[in-house]
Amino acid sequence: MLATTVAWDTSLSWTWAMAIDAVQATMCQVSAIVVKLRKEVPKTYILSNNHIPSKTSWDLSVNRALQLIDTGNSALIKVVLARSSRVVTTTDIDPIAWLACLQVEGENAYQFCLQPPNARAFIGNTPEQLFHRKCLSINSEALAGTRGRGRSTTLDLQVELDLLSSPKDHLEFTIVRESIRKKLEAVCNGVVVEPKKAIRKLPRVQHLYAQLAGRLRSEDDEFDILASLHPTPAVCGFPTEEARLFIAETEVFDRGMYAGPVGWFGGGESEFAVGIRSALVEKGLGALIYAGTGIVEGSNPSLEWDELELKTSQFTKLLKLEVPLHQKLIT
Repeated sequence: MLATTVAWDTSLSWTWAMAIDAVQATMCQVSAIVVKLRKEVPKTYILSNNHIPSKTSWDLSVNRALQLIDTGNSALIKVVLARSSRVVTTTDIDPIAWLACLQVEGENAYQFCLQPPNARAFIGNTPEQLFHRKCLSINSEALAGTRGRGRSTTLDLQVELDLLSSPKDHLEFTIVRESIRKKLEAVCNGVVVEPKKAIRKLPRVQHLYAQLAGRLRSEDDEFDILASLHPTPAVCGFPTEEARLFIAETEVFDRGMYAGPVGWFGGGESEFAVGIRSALVEKGLGALIYAGTGIVEGSNPSLEWDELELKTSQFTKLLKLEVPLHQKLIT
């Protein structure tokens, strides 16, 4: 679905018919481009791929978080640490083409592209809904705990059972679910959680998942909902302020729009997703690819690093890992 908004100014000499014709022409042009791009895979090669933090710095940060959590000297129970990976490529990455190819990565996921004129493009393929409101009805979801997909049906089921029975992942997931539930209860007459814990399977990964639904006391509360729900423990931690402070002291890069709310307010209906599984595409500079993992009691730095690799692979798999020989010789 393509939608457009026209900011009408009565001082302009445009007629309504002229505006409609202009909008329809633009929409048809965009539609044709999108249909074409879905059949194309970007042909570019990775010259370099540098992570901030490095693996060594990552291990130090995770271990420091675990010390705070385990010793009880802080109220911190969970913190989400992130990584920014600078990918430099042989040719500029087309953000729309890259995004179109990501559609195969997730059914019922959100694809988004935010690009002001002559600026960098923030794109993503996020499975996580922040909230969806239709009149007084509101839905949200908790998503936490990550595993890869098994190579066969049997192996995939084993991975699923391991995720469902993992105490560490159960703790990480429960923190997210209960935090969202309490925030919704503050503005809803009642909140139903169903399912309370299930598996959400995507082509590359699977997560623990719960859906929450409630009925708002007033439609005017939606701005308060957005301010209250963001950031969730799935992208920041718990308690929020303790986690936010740890992130500010620990992370050595600016998250920018990563993990922020992406969506729209629209009168009788509003919808926002969480801007994870995302990248910032910069002309002449390649892209910054973002990923994060939740650190709780029982987390392992190396396994959390592997999870970062798994989450960013949906982007990197679309790029060749090395420069062709003839280009090396020219260089």
